Amino acid sequence: MIYSLVHYPNIDTSRIDDFRRHYDPQVYLIRPHITLMFPVSESITEDKLVSHLQNVLREVQPFPIHLQGLHKSSDDYLFLLVGEGKEALVDLHTHIYADVLADHRHPELQYVPHLTLGVFARIQMNPKALDEAKRLDLNYRCMLDKLHLVKINEQRTQIVSSREFSLIKRPTWVG
Repeated sequence: MIYSLVHYPNIDTSRIDDFRRHYDPQVYLIRPHITLMFPVSESITEDKLVSHLQNVLREVQPFPIHLQGLHKSSDDYLFLLVGEGKEALVDLHTHIYADVLADHRHPELQYVPHLTLGVFARIQMNPKALDEAKRLDLNYRCMLDKLHLVKINEQRTQIVSSREFSLIKRPTWVG
């Protein structure tokens, strides 16, 4: 089994889903999401992973994110980028890859907070696909208030289970 930590933005994903049906092979595996922890094997037990994530997320409060703008990655993915909230996501990603996940971090890869729209590694991204994505004029605002630890089978064809972590807004004390 493989674990990944994702955020499902609370937005209308109908246009994203339509696009992904043509260009993203994972469209039927997982709904549109922002990945904070990339797939990790069961070499770390689920209990250790959950405990680690609970510790990391204990002090994290909900924060706004803004999804807008397209980017084609060097490995042929088409991303819907995170603008507002990007720094908070990068910081959270860094904290997740500490402690029990430290050996799974790839410091040579820069974390770019995004929602994947398509994968073009096997085929050349044609200008039609990029124009189609631009015409969608995707622009969403929402709160990052929940994360999901998803457990995926080895073939990456099915989510076996999901565990939700809610971020809690703490009161600010005026004194």
